[in-house]
Amino acid sequence: MSQRGPLFRSVGLALAVLVFVSLGCASSGSSRSEAAEERKRERRRTVIMTTQDNVRVGREAAEQVAAQIGTLDDSELVAYVERIGKKLLRALPRRDFAYRFAIVDQMEPNAFALPGGYVFVSRGLLALANTEDELACVLGHEIIHAARRHSQQQQVIAQSLPGISLPSSRAKTLAAYGRDMEREADELGQRLAAAAGYDPMGMSTFMRRLDQRERLLIGAPRNPTFFDTHPGTRERARVNAMRSRELRWTPDPSLGDTRKRLLDQIDGMVIGDRPEAGTFVGDYFLHPVLDFQMRFPPGWSTQNSARAVGAQSPRRDAVVFLTSDLPKGDLVEVADGFVEEMSFDVPVEVQRKKRVRLGDIEAIRYSLLAGPALRQVEALVTFFPFADSTWRIVGASPVAAGDRYAPSILLSARSFGPLDPQREAEIKTERLRVELARRGEDVTSFGARTGNLWSPAETALINGQLGNEVYEGGEWLKILLEDAEPGR
Repeated sequence: MSQRGPLFRSVGLALAVLVFVSLGCASSGSSRSEAAEERKRERRRTVIMTTQDNVRVGREAAEQVAAQIGTLDDSELVAYVERIGKKLLRALPRRDFAYRFAIVDQMEPNAFALPGGYVFVSRGLLALANTEDELACVLGHEIIHAARRHSQQQQVIAQSLPGISLPSSRAKTLAAYGRDMEREADELGQRLAAAAGYDPMGMSTFMRRLDQRERLLIGAPRNPTFFDTHPGTRERARVNAMRSRELRWTPDPSLGDTRKRLLDQIDGMVIGDRPEAGTFVGDYFLHPVLDFQMRFPPGWSTQNSARAVGAQSPRRDAVVFLTSDLPKGDLVEVADGFVEEMSFDVPVEVQRKKRVRLGDIEAIRYSLLAGPALRQVEALVTFFPFADSTWRIVGASPVAAGDRYAPSILLSARSFGPLDPQREAEIKTERLRVELARRGEDVTSFGARTGNLWSPAETALINGQLGNEVYEGGEWLKILLEDAEPGR
């Protein structure tokens, strides 16, 4: 199962808590007492002070990223990102950590750094970048976050604020410090990239493309709010462009054509869900490797993550999801242990237990009431053995919603079963490919000739163009094609 959490956004508070707790309390084979002790340790707040603290906290957080978002197992592409990172690090005046670089299995353009030198970029960011210079500037930005220990600074700032101050006041203060740190990471990241022989203008061109992508997706740029951690992308692009013109730097001749260097590496990269991690075809989630399918309620928004796959109602007041992080064992014993662990975080009442079947699979379904009295959530949790572990299908909605969602949740649970060969044939893989434009072509005629699945506007955006270009011939351009080739 593949993508970034939280699994669902904008759900009600009580429902969000239930989703979080349900995904977070699996014991992974440990005893219930061990799991309880582990949860107590997790609640202790870690104060990041020393280099050792940074490394430990970062390592633990990186493990959570791998479990909850998923990292890309592509040795060549990861090695490419690492080479750029190491080149940047050679220009870093001081290194307190053994920096590590990874690619998160997420199509949303994203990059982040964790304490201790853990740096992540997403598949979507690699697809959106157009030169190695741009990627180097992004990596430089994240290296600066880790090197300047911005996570530690934010923690110190938060702890120094008066505990009795208004939440809005605390949030404004933290947001202001967050934006200052982003500006610092932009500036020092540009300088780091320039010192390594990369064009610092890459920071600005990539920021502009992020803004253009947002305009294309929602029809207009989003108005930034005071609580945005990052300054607006248009402001950052403008400031970074001005700074790059003032920086003195010498291009590294060994890099050659930095656009072609990047395109050679991402040619063939899967765009969207990777079939080996499961994929949606309409309302059906299909997993060819584990050989199962499950249908989610029609019209609900779906998401596939490393921890779970699920759907959210149009009103955002109900969810149904499938996850597989409980150990194999007696169903009742495993289910009771799961409910007991849930109760450490929220009040839980078991209303009913019922033996059921999912096709040929024996299962047990628990009807639960969870959460505080005024914000209770009803949940139907179906536990069943599959693929050497205990899986569960969780459907939840506020008590106030009554029985509105129960039929849809039950139908989804009952739909779990072996993968239908006809549905398996519907699984399509879409890949980023790199093709040469011909003389006299424009983005529309080029797309028609190559079978490009992206629209002319999307193609222009992903290639950093305006969309009105007439090609001279010989330009390497990114396109989207459908094929059946397995891989990254």
